[in-house]
Amino acid sequence: MDRTPKLTLDQELQAAVAIVRVGLDRIRDAACRTEAVGPHAAALQALYDPAKPDAGVLAFVADVVGTITVSMGDVDHDDIERVTELLDEAQGHVQDSTGDRIRHALALLEPLLQRCEECGQQKPDVEVMADPFSTALYPEENDHRQIPLCPPCATKRFEES
Repeated sequence: MDRTPKLTLDQELQAAVAIVRVGLDRIRDAACRTEAVGPHAAALQALYDPAKPDAGVLAFVADVVGTITVSMGDVDHDDIERVTELLDEAQGHVQDSTGDRIRHALALLEPLLQRCEECGQQKPDVEVMADPFSTALYPEENDHRQIPLCPPCATKRFEES
C-alpha cells in the first residue's frame, strides 16, 4: 500500500520553495544575530565557499538549473535551442558571477576575522572564550584568560587538560 500523499505539481513546488526558504532564513539568521564579522562570513561561505565551490547553495541552484536545461533538450519546439542557451547562461551567472562577487567580499572581510591563538588561522568560527585548558583544570576559578580559538583547537586544549 502506497501511503505517499499525492501532491499536485504546484503543491510539490510550493513545498520545496518553503523548505528552501526555511534554509535560507536559517543562514540569514545565523549571520545577522550579531555584529561580529565571523558569522557573516560563515553565512556567505554557506552560499559560496571559494575553497569548495561545488558545495554551497549557489552550486545547488546552478545544478538544478543545469539539470532542468538538460531535461528540456528533448522538447520539440522551435525556440528550445534559445531556451537552453538562456538557461545555460543563467546557470553560469548563478555560480560564476554571484559566486565571484561573494569570493571578493570574503577576501575583503578576511582581515577582520579573529585569528586562532593555537593554529594561527583566521576563520569565521574563531571565538574569544575562556581558556578551555585552565577552565577544565580549575573550574572553581572565574578569571580564566580569554583567548581566540577555533572549535577544533578549543577541543584540543580541553582534551589536553
